Amino acid sequence: MPVSLENLFKIGLLERREFEAGEIERLLGAAARSIVDARIALISTETRFDAAYRAIMQVGLAALAARAIT
Repeated sequence: MPVSLENLFKIGLLERREFEAGEIERLLGAAARSIVDARIALISTETRFDAAYRAIMQVGLAALAARAIT
């Protein structure tokens, strides 16, 4: 079975939800702050990785929200 959003909904890996106005902007802003945190050399590599991973997740959620709104 090819991977698609519909297939992910069907097998229960994603659930449908409504997105509020401004949510995409908030997610992208949070991702930008996470990237700033990931670049701080004074914190541990592990924490920097966590911040970078969080940014990726926030951008991904923003992309899903954009698709749901359009």
